[in-house]
Amino acid sequence: MRTPRLVTYVTWVLLVVLAIGQPGAKAPAMAPSEVLGVHAGTDNQGLQGMVYVALGDSISAGRYATAQDDIFPALVADKLGMTLDLVARSGAKAAWALPQLGAIQAAHPALVTIELGTNDAGFNTPADIFAAQYEAIVSAVSGPHTRVLCIGSWLPATGVDAIIAQACERHGGTFVSLNGFYGVSDFHATDGGSSYLGRSDWFHPGDQGHAAIAAAVLAALGAGPAPVVGPLPSAPRIPDVIRTHPY
Repeated sequence: MRTPRLVTYVTWVLLVVLAIGQPGAKAPAMAPSEVLGVHAGTDNQGLQGMVYVALGDSISAGRYATAQDDIFPALVADKLGMTLDLVARSGAKAAWALPQLGAIQAAHPALVTIELGTNDAGFNTPADIFAAQYEAIVSAVSGPHTRVLCIGSWLPATGVDAIIAQACERHGGTFVSLNGFYGVSDFHATDGGSSYLGRSDWFHPGDQGHAAIAAAVLAALGAGPAPVVGPLPSAPRIPDVIRTHPY
């Protein structure tokens, strides 16, 4: 009599276990970067502790982020664990960067972002001149041990972006488009607001704009998700090219 009772007891235990569910194995703990959706590729592991040169105009220089740590080059450097060497000046065109190339090469950077072209687009640098200057810049900073990212114009400029992308591709670099960024109001600074560089204007990116540019750069490196950009706006009116606010 004991055997049937034992079988019945075991059967009921098994049924209860199946109903409740067996305790599963614990999932592997996720690193903070994975929780945030950032999956650094193997190409980026060698960047930690190396030099990152951010070459550019007022946007690379930090106008108009609230704090210095909020500018896109600082955000990129912090995420990758790199040492930032900022080579940027407000109003810079591609021609301004040519005398800076020797210093950039001497820094032996593992990563270079070139953020130039917005002022050339805004002030109508002839396409052939800009192309020659940009070609010289990319050629000088490229090398077997340097990742080069060429960031497109903040101001919508299809022709300028095409020149940047083609020159970058010829030298093994990666083009990072900012297409649509200018049309996102939240990406702009507040006209007359405050920043660590003084009163801000609407033309330049604010904190969200800098964060979006940093996200685009990191995504190009395989170190983060691409930023979400809204629907493309209509082409801006010509006066907006030189105004510092939209009014």
